[in-house]
Amino acid sequence: MINPIRLSGMSSGLDTDKMINDLMKAARQPANKLKQQKQTLMWQREEYRNMNSMMSSFKNLADKLRFSSTFNKLSASSSNNSVITASANSSAGNGSYVVKVDQLATSSTNVGDAFSSAVDLKAKGLTTGEFSITVDGKEQKFEINADSTLESVMNSVNKANIGVRMSFDSINKRFMLTSASTGDISTFSINDSSGSLSTNFNIQAANTNVGQNAKATINGVAMEMANNSFEFNGVKFDLKGVSSSEVTVTVTRDTQDLVSQIKDFVEKYNEIVDKIQAKTTERPNRNYYPLSDEEKESMKDSQIQLWESKAKAGLLYRDDILQDAMNSLRRDLTSPIKDISGAIKSLKDIGITFKPFVQGNTKDLAKIQLDEQKLQDAINSNPDEVMKLFTKSSNLDSKDPNYRSEIGYGERLYDTLGNSMKKITKKIGSGSVSDAVDGSIFGNRLRDMNKKLDSLEDKLKMTENRYYKQFTAMEKAIQKLNSQGSWLAQQLGQG
Repeated sequence: MINPIRLSGMSSGLDTDKMINDLMKAARQPANKLKQQKQTLMWQREEYRNMNSMMSSFKNLADKLRFSSTFNKLSASSSNNSVITASANSSAGNGSYVVKVDQLATSSTNVGDAFSSAVDLKAKGLTTGEFSITVDGKEQKFEINADSTLESVMNSVNKANIGVRMSFDSINKRFMLTSASTGDISTFSINDSSGSLSTNFNIQAANTNVGQNAKATINGVAMEMANNSFEFNGVKFDLKGVSSSEVTVTVTRDTQDLVSQIKDFVEKYNEIVDKIQAKTTERPNRNYYPLSDEEKESMKDSQIQLWESKAKAGLLYRDDILQDAMNSLRRDLTSPIKDISGAIKSLKDIGITFKPFVQGNTKDLAKIQLDEQKLQDAINSNPDEVMKLFTKSSNLDSKDPNYRSEIGYGERLYDTLGNSMKKITKKIGSGSVSDAVDGSIFGNRLRDMNKKLDSLEDKLKMTENRYYKQFTAMEKAIQKLNSQGSWLAQQLGQG
């Protein structure tokens, strides 16, 4: 579209650009108001997304507390870590292993003879030829040509990934070939019919030493393994050295890991309660609103940042989704679990209680606290009952009104957080698709706002062009009158 010719005060002497600008400021008020509403909605959506992210983090923690594997983790300790270290998986059982290490597994090696003088790894001029290395029946050939260096040949061997590495011992000035695996099955052979390997690297094909297996006795049973790391009855043993004396490896339930996870649960619960309380009780500041582009032009970045921080206050004030989420979380922890037997029947039995009410202090309302010693004692004396407190399931349908009263705390929290996150996502969208197609409440509102803004912008352009046409017509009329006046004055002067 060709822009119309605009005459700005050439005849009238008026600052028509400023006048039209002032007129357009008034005309832009509806669009600016809508932009402010849109910005507020986008800020609110960002606040919801931050809450959803926090809930997701807590939900992941609650998810772990739903399963027995979290409570049945085992740890293994060694009486001599310089000889053996160990770890246990879920298939291991509590108990002790008496281990004596007689021999460590080693790699197959071929150590070259030492050079009598300094070795230049980057020098050319090597004796040309070809050699090969065979591993597991697969032969790999390597060529030494006029452009080869000791370093380039060494790199070629290592990049071939054949299960053998070549290295240079700069202290003893010798090259070495070493198998990647250990044990007597780690052997490799060398074919150096051209003599290029022995001439250039001082490595003799016949000098390969086959690796040896690890040998150990575990609870009186002699064992031989190709590796220094192996698993026995769910316990992974890592042999570090040989010892003439026996080493004891003890497998027990990892209570410290469980204590750590429950402490984390208490902290995360309090964090989310604190955040929800802060957001739902923060009142909006009606004196601050999203700034227009024109308003930002006259402000410094620091001023804009301070203004917007105040304008963002109270975006989730008394939000029903968040308030309902907090009430549900509290109910989850206070409602008793039906049909649970034993000494441990509630969170207070493992040292988790709600913080006492203190007059004038509303900040800690709905928060929980942990008696770590009581938790440790409960885990040590009744580990299975502690586990059931969080993992108990129900045979009832999840829609049954009695379902929640039968499930453990981990299941309850996981369910509550998931439902709250779904409500938020339904309201603001997932963020994975555009507002135009996400189908959320906020997405639909933003889509409608964008359509209205596009329509208003089109009308504003038309209004601005109309003003300029009107002022241009006025300028032309004044110009014509001025011309006529000049002509009359000229005629009268001649008379």
